[in-house]
Amino acid sequence: MRRRLVSIFLRVANKLICRLRAGKRLAKLKYWISGNQIRTRAEMKEKVSEDWKIAQNARQTGNETEDNIQNVKFEFCFNQD
Repeated sequence: MRRRLVSIFLRVANKLICRLRAGKRLAKLKYWISGNQIRTRAEMKEKVSEDWKIAQNARQTGNETEDNIQNVKFEFCFNQD
C-alpha cells in the first residue's frame, strides 16, 4: 500500500514539475515573440534563423566563418560540492 502511494505521489509530482517548467518556457517564448513584434510565420522563421546565426557565430574561433566552422567551443566540468 505504501509503495503504491509513493509511486502515485512521484508520478503526480513529476507531472506537476514538467507542467511548471513548460509554463515558464512558454512565458519566455511569448515575451520574446512580443518583444520582437513577430506577427506571421515568415517573420518567426526569419527571427529564429537570425537567432541561430548569432548563436553559431558566438562559438566561432580564429579564422572560422559562418560557412566554415571547424570547431565548436565546448566546456564540460563537474560541480564538486
